[in-house]
Amino acid sequence: MLRAVGSLALILCLSLAVWAQEKSPLERVQADPNDVTAWGAYWSENFRIILSQMQSDPKAALKQVDEIEATLTKHPPTSDEAKTSLTRMKASLTSLRASLAVAQMSFADLEKELTANPDDAKALANYTRKAVMEIGRQARSEPEKADEQLTAIKASLTKIKEAAKDDKTKETIDSTFKNFANIERAIAGSRKLEQLVGKDAAPLDVEAWVNGKPLTDADLKGKVVLLDFWAVWCGPCIATFPHLREWQEQYGDKGLVIIGMTRYYNFKWDEEAKKAARAKDEVSPAEENEMLVKFAEMHSLKHRFAIQESSAMSDFYAVSGIPHVVVIDQQGKIRTIKVGSGEENAKAISELLKTLLEEKKTSAVGVHEAKSDLEAVLKAQQERNIGSKPEQAKLKKLLENAEAKE
Repeated sequence: MLRAVGSLALILCLSLAVWAQEKSPLERVQADPNDVTAWGAYWSENFRIILSQMQSDPKAALKQVDEIEATLTKHPPTSDEAKTSLTRMKASLTSLRASLAVAQMSFADLEKELTANPDDAKALANYTRKAVMEIGRQARSEPEKADEQLTAIKASLTKIKEAAKDDKTKETIDSTFKNFANIERAIAGSRKLEQLVGKDAAPLDVEAWVNGKPLTDADLKGKVVLLDFWAVWCGPCIATFPHLREWQEQYGDKGLVIIGMTRYYNFKWDEEAKKAARAKDEVSPAEENEMLVKFAEMHSLKHRFAIQESSAMSDFYAVSGIPHVVVIDQQGKIRTIKVGSGEENAKAISELLKTLLEEKKTSAVGVHEAKSDLEAVLKAQQERNIGSKPEQAKLKKLLENAEAKE
C-alpha cells in the first residue's frame, strides 16, 4: 500500500514537473515580456490560427488580431531586442487587418471595380493584395494551379495598365510585377520539393552530434528517418516540439530516428534566465553544444541534434525556410517534405509515420511467418526422409534469406 502511494506521489511529481515546463507561449510572455523566443512562439501560434480562419471565418480571425494587440499592449518589454520584435508584430497586425478586409471581398468584384476605374488606387491595392493572398496560399501546396492563376492575373493587370491614364497607376503595376517574383520563387521551390519525393536521401554531412550518440549512414539503414531543419531562435520551430516529442515517444523504439538538423548561431545558455540567448562575444562550438543540451532538457526533447558540416544537406533538400521536415522511408527514399509548423503539416507527417512503421511491422510479421513455415517443411522432410537433396538445399537457402530479413 505504501509502495503504491509512493508510486502515485512520484507520478504526480513528474506530471507537475512536465506541466511546469510546458508553459504556453502566452504564459511565457506574461512571465517575461523580454523573452524574444516566447514572443516568437506566441506570434507563430496565433498567426497560424489567423491564416487558417482568414478565408473561412474572417470575423473570428479579426477577433484574434484584437486579442494579440491587447496582449502586446498589456505586456510591454523593456529590452531593445524585444521592443524591436513587438514593433514588427504591430506593423504586421496593421497589414493583417487590411488583408482580412480584402478576404471578405470576392476576386470577381475586385476585378470588376478595377476594370471600371483603372486609376482607382484603393481598388488596385485591394486587387493586388487579394492576388498575393490567393496565389501565395496555393504556391506551396498546388504550384501548378498557382502558376496558372498568376499568369491570368498578370494578363489582367497588363490590360488594366494599358487602360490606365495615370502614370502612378502604371508604376504601381510595374512594381507589383516585380513583387510577384517572390511568389514565382515559392512556386519554383514547391516544384523542386515535389521532384525530390521518391529520390534517394542525401548522405549525412554532420560536424557534431548533440543530445545523443553520433550516427552514420549505415546506422540509418532500414530505419524511418525524420530530418527536422530548425534553429533555437525560430519560434515556428519551437511550436513543432510537442509533435516531435509525441513522435519520439510513440515510435522511437519502433524504428523511427529523428534528427534535428541545425547550425551554430553564436548562442549561449543564459543560466539566470534559463534560456538560449544570442551572445555578443564569439561562442565556441563546445559552448554552443552545451547550450543545445540544456535547451533540449528544458523542452524535454529526446532526439539527437546534428550540426551541419556545410550547406550540402540544406541545399539538397531545398531548405529555404524553417521548420523544414523531410521523412525518409526504410528503403532510403524521400517520402515527403513539409515546410512550416501548421497543424495540417503535422497531421500529414503523423499519418505517414504511422503508415511507414505499420508497413514495417506487417512486413516483419510476414517474414517471421514465412520463416516458421520453411522450418516446418524442412524439418518434416528431414524426419520422414522425403524430398530430394536439391529441394532441401533450396529450402535451406530460402530459410537463410528469411533469417537475414528478420
